[in-house]
Amino acid sequence: MNPTTIIALVLAGFLLLFFEVFIPGGVIGALGGTLVLAGIVCGFAFQGPTWGATLLVLSGLLGLVGFWLWIKLIPKTPLGRRLMLNHDAHDWKSSDVSRQGLEGKEGLTHSTLRPAGTALIEGVRVDVVSRGEMIAADTRIKVIAVEGNRVVVTALE
Repeated sequence: MNPTTIIALVLAGFLLLFFEVFIPGGVIGALGGTLVLAGIVCGFAFQGPTWGATLLVLSGLLGLVGFWLWIKLIPKTPLGRRLMLNHDAHDWKSSDVSRQGLEGKEGLTHSTLRPAGTALIEGVRVDVVSRGEMIAADTRIKVIAVEGNRVVVTALE
C-alpha cells in the first residue's frame, strides 16, 4: 500500500469524524474512527514502525487541534450559534410555565391513570399523575399540585 493511500485513509477518517457533529447517530463517527485506525495500522504494517508512529502522533495532534478549534471558533460562527445554547440561556426553559396556572383547576381524565395518564383540563390535553391510586377514564379530577412538568391530580367524589 502506498503512502498516499494511507494518508488518504487517515484524512477521510477525520473528515467523517467532523461530519459526525452535523449528522449524529454514531455510524459515521464509528466509520471515521475505523478509517483513522486502519490508516495508522497500515502505516505500521506497510511502511514500517517510523511511519506508523508518525501517523499515530500526527493523528493525535490533529485530533487535539481540531477539538480546540471546535471549542474556540465554532461558537462564534452563525451555524455554531444555532447549534449551541446561549451562555445566558434566556430562551431555555426546564419546564412548561403554562402548567403553573393549573393548580386548583378541575378536569376530566381522558385515559385511565395508573397512576400516570392524560386528562382534559380547560379543553387542553395534559399529561398528569395521581398520588398512586388508579383513576378510571372519564372521572372528574382536580389538580392538587404542579411540580415542574409534573401535574398531580386527585379524583373528585
